Amino acid sequence: MSKESEIKHLIRDIAAPNGGAALFEAEVVESKDTECTIKYQGLLHKNVRLVCGFSQSLTTIIVKPAVGSTVLVADLSGGKYRDMIVLLVEKAECTTINGGTLGGMVNIGALTDALKSLKQYCESLTTATSVGFQSVGESILASGSTARATFDNLMQTQSITINEMEDTKVMH
Repeated sequence: MSKESEIKHLIRDIAAPNGGAALFEAEVVESKDTECTIKYQGLLHKNVRLVCGFSQSLTTIIVKPAVGSTVLVADLSGGKYRDMIVLLVEKAECTTINGGTLGGMVNIGALTDALKSLKQYCESLTTATSVGFQSVGESILASGSTARATFDNLMQTQSITINEMEDTKVMH
């Protein structure tokens, strides 16, 4: 065995005794759907897995790290840097649960604002309807156009506002 190979094996044994998993910090250079490219000790390592699975089910959580952030990586190949997985992310770009097929999670603040707007609109509609009917009066000769004009006047400044409520940073 050459001196270089011997040194390489000794370093590998120090980093991952008994061929076990070695843990190290690295910088994210590129981040894709289920894998990333990291820079560790000046070398680029591609195909580092981001997937974290649970039990026998298809439940998965993918935390996509932001480019430039630091990640904690486990080398499961015993120092050969072939089978690596991200364990911890300094800064996440997004999180996907079970493939993200159900879309983004609902932002509670946006949902609350939308529901308040809808409530305000319904309250205004109730008031405008009541005032409109009062302006018509109970006479048989009452004019429907008077009620409509009153109703339209009271409702012209009212609207329902529903903004985007999806948080695409967390998909489920």
